[in-house]
Amino acid sequence: MSILSQEALGENAGLRQQIHRILFIAALSFLCIGMSVSKVFISIAELTIGLNWIAEGNLSAKWKRFITNKAALVLCSLYVMHLLGLIYTTDFKYGMDDIRVKVPLLILPFLFCTSEPLNTKERNIVLGLFMGGITVESLIGIYRLLHKGLIDIHEITPHVSTIRLALMIVLSIFLLLGYIFSKKWSMVSLVLIIWMVWFFVFLVIMESLTGIVIAVILAVSLLVYYAYKRVRQRRVGYGFMLLSFIGAMFIGIIAYLIHFDHRYFPVPDKVNFDTIRKHSLNGSLYYSGDSYGGTESGHYIYTYLSHDELREAWKKRSNMPVSGLDKKGNLVEYTLIRYLTSKNLTKDSAGVSKLSDTDIKAVENGMTNYNFSQSGNVQYRLYQAFWEIEDYRNGDPDISGHSITQRLEFWKAAVGIIEKHWLIGVGTGDVRIAFAKEYDEMHSNLKPEFRLRSHDQYLEIGVGFGLVGLLWFLFSVIYPGINTKKIYSYVYFVFLMIFMLSMLSEDTLETQAGVTFYAFFNSFFLFLA
Repeated sequence: MSILSQEALGENAGLRQQIHRILFIAALSFLCIGMSVSKVFISIAELTIGLNWIAEGNLSAKWKRFITNKAALVLCSLYVMHLLGLIYTTDFKYGMDDIRVKVPLLILPFLFCTSEPLNTKERNIVLGLFMGGITVESLIGIYRLLHKGLIDIHEITPHVSTIRLALMIVLSIFLLLGYIFSKKWSMVSLVLIIWMVWFFVFLVIMESLTGIVIAVILAVSLLVYYAYKRVRQRRVGYGFMLLSFIGAMFIGIIAYLIHFDHRYFPVPDKVNFDTIRKHSLNGSLYYSGDSYGGTESGHYIYTYLSHDELREAWKKRSNMPVSGLDKKGNLVEYTLIRYLTSKNLTKDSAGVSKLSDTDIKAVENGMTNYNFSQSGNVQYRLYQAFWEIEDYRNGDPDISGHSITQRLEFWKAAVGIIEKHWLIGVGTGDVRIAFAKEYDEMHSNLKPEFRLRSHDQYLEIGVGFGLVGLLWFLFSVIYPGINTKKIYSYVYFVFLMIFMLSMLSEDTLETQAGVTFYAFFNSFFLFLA
């Protein structure tokens, strides 16, 4: 073969390799964008990555690279554990659906560990487009909020759940923060700061308590680490300053929560239930059932209540049936009673007559307290959380639909299942059946439509695979970072903290978006970035 022919072959091979590289980066970018704006993008991108990987060739070398990569093998073993869980499953159809959703846990670590790592420019392109997709979704959300008259804030993001988007936003905030501090100050830094602030503002607009709490915990953890690092470097003054800032922030948060509790949950009125007024101004007999029934802004909900007067008066003020549901899916009558109570009005025709048209609209929209009738924000979300906890402490048996306190029932059911199947769990496909049976056996007060799974990924794994599976799951999450030493890098540590914290209140790996988020970024930061 002539030298010219060899050069031509070399050029063709180089061009072919370059095309494969471009396809790989493009597919990674599409997958990142798809996490926030389109599930179709995710499927197309994963298929493209797989086909491109095959077309590149060198399959035997790639396979050898995979089987010698301990971190990748451990990551893929999590999927194998779910496959093994089918052996003792009775609901095979449900198990196969679960296996299908979790395919990224297998293919992404395999494909990424056998591909060439990205250079700095390629990495920034992929992560930049990831954050660009989130930005587009946030702008769509603002448009929907301003023009669609949304009542439920969870509808603000049409293409992904708010909790999954919140995790992506928190990751983006800390990625931008890391980039800003790693570079010299420039106009680009200012743009990135504005971008970062916008992400946090949208997190607040979404009323994502989970996202905000994770961001705060992560920020405090990083500050503690850097303070410790400065002290070790004998820069005691700088370390002391950081620790003082952490302490001040912690005290500020506690002080705000105490103030919030005192403002919206004051000591209940002193009421002698034996001597209080028994009739309305129109002579109707007030309700005399549960004399307590909880409080709203320090006033008892079921005092001075005439159901008949309330219903008749409401008909004259609203076209929304009092026995129907408000725009948040709660019983209108109960929302109205709580709203009137928050204003310290009697729950009868006299009380309803004192409501303004704005108040009536707020009740129709599902607002239960007049202090928040003009806003749907994180402060109201915090109020709901406080109210649910207070209501639960005071013995309300019906916690259906209460996003925080019903989780206690989820966790109780999960623990009950684990106690009965502690070694290897109930299997991949029988989790749903096990929960349904456990709720019946514990005579749960949750309504059937609210009898959900654990909403805690650690408990979810314990239910499906027992103590053995839970220990292996924890090992599969922590070991790869230690093995590759990526656990000591800022970016991977941030991602791992976000993921592990999210699993305390969410079953992160039970949806396509959650699985893809974990499988992609875990493998990306371990093997490519």
